[in-house]
Amino acid sequence: MEEKLYKKLEIELKYFKDKIKEKGIDYVIDRAYELTAKQEIIDSIMYDHQLSKTEIKALLSRDNVLDEMYDDWLSFDGNMREHINYSVDKSLGIITENYKKDKVKTKNDAR
Repeated sequence: MEEKLYKKLEIELKYFKDKIKEKGIDYVIDRAYELTAKQEIIDSIMYDHQLSKTEIKALLSRDNVLDEMYDDWLSFDGNMREHINYSVDKSLGIITENYKKDKVKTKNDAR
């Protein structure tokens, strides 16, 4: 049953991709955020959740469940930006620390 759900979600995503491709590159660029978020929703369901049979049946019963989940996700307080900001902050710390270490090493090597 899970396989049926994953196939349904992938078909919905493919339909969305095909639909935006028809409208040209500018439209595709405008919809890239939605495309990324929908792929993340599918990945979350596939890899991060252990769905019950009832949950799977409920998702399978919806016509456009991926659109529905995307719209629900948009209405939540948290967003992708929070996660990106956290990642950027962490990366900045690591990169800056490595830069400082390299600078000290270069100074010491020059002596």
